[in-house]
Amino acid sequence: MARTFERVFIEVRTELRSGETIMDLLKSMRIFERVADGASYTLAARELNMSTGSVSRLIFDLEQHLATRLLHRTTRRIALTPAGKRYLARCHSILEALDEAEAEAKSIHISPTGCLRVHASQSLAQHYLVPAVRSYRERHPSVQVGLTLSDSPVNLLAGEFDMAVVATEVLRDSSLIGTRLGSSYSVMCASPNYLDVHPMINRLADLSNHSLVCLAPSWSDNVELTSQGANGCETVSVQPGLCISSQSSLANALELGMGVGLLPLHAAVDAFRDGRLVHILPACQFEHVDIYALFASKMFLDAKVRTWVEHLKGSFAESSKNVQLVLYNTSDLQVA
Repeated sequence: MARTFERVFIEVRTELRSGETIMDLLKSMRIFERVADGASYTLAARELNMSTGSVSRLIFDLEQHLATRLLHRTTRRIALTPAGKRYLARCHSILEALDEAEAEAKSIHISPTGCLRVHASQSLAQHYLVPAVRSYRERHPSVQVGLTLSDSPVNLLAGEFDMAVVATEVLRDSSLIGTRLGSSYSVMCASPNYLDVHPMINRLADLSNHSLVCLAPSWSDNVELTSQGANGCETVSVQPGLCISSQSSLANALELGMGVGLLPLHAAVDAFRDGRLVHILPACQFEHVDIYALFASKMFLDAKVRTWVEHLKGSFAESSKNVQLVLYNTSDLQVA
C-alpha cells in the first residue's frame, strides 16, 4: 500500500469530533461514500440497511463537524460540492487502505500463510517434526517453517515463537493452550557389543551390576530408575558410570558400548531397527511423558498454527504406529 495503516490511523484520528470514536467517524465516512457514489440517500440507506432519515442525519452531522457543505441537495438530485469532491477522494483513499489492512488481517485466520516459528527439542524434531514439516508444506506451500531446536524452556508469551512441541510428565503453565498429540516413554538400551561381554540383564535389579550412562546436567552419585511393567512399579538405585548432558551424545556413548542407559523411545527406534542398539528389559517402560503442542491463545488462532497443530495430530499418530511396528519387528534382538 502506498500509505501505511499507521499513517491512515493518524489521519483519521485528527478528524475526530469531541466524544467521537474512530469507528464512529469511519462509519460516517463510509455512509458519505455510499451516498456520493450513488448520488442517492435512499439507495445508500437500502444498501446499508438503514433508514433514509438516519443516513441524512449522519451526513448533516458530518458536514457540521467539518464546517463544510459536502453535498448540494435538490428535490431531484444530489451533487458533490468542490469540498465534497476533495473529501470523497480522501475518504476513498483512507477506506481503501483500511479495507486492505482488514482483509490482510482476516486472511491470516482463514488461509495459512507466512512463517511458522516452532520451538522443540532435538530428538522430537528429528523423529517427529521434520517428517511432519515435509508433509505439511506439501499441503501448504505458502507457509515457511522456522524450526528452533533446544532443550531449554521457551516463553511463548514473549512472541518469539508461534508454538512449541514439548514432552513432559505434567503440563504446568496454565497460561498456555496445550493440545495433546500423544504419549511416549523411555527404554533401556545397550549395544550388542556391550551385551556380548557383560552379564545378562533379566530384571531391573540386575542394572546395579552394570555401567549406567545417564542424562544429567552434572555428576550424580546415585540415579533412581523407576519402571512400569508386568510386575507393577519397580525402583532401583544405581551409581552411574557416566553422566552426560546431551541426549545425542548419550546415544552415541551407548552405541560405542560404554554402558546401558535410557533413551526416549522415538530417539532409540532407528538404532533398534539398524541393530546399533538392543532393547533391554522390553517389558519395562520408564519415564512416561505426554507430548503437547503449546501455543499462547486459542482466540483468533492464526490459520498456519491451527492447520499445523491439526496436521501434527495425524502425523504423531502415524509415527507412533511405525514405532510400535519397529519394536515388534526387532523383538528377536531384544534381551528378555
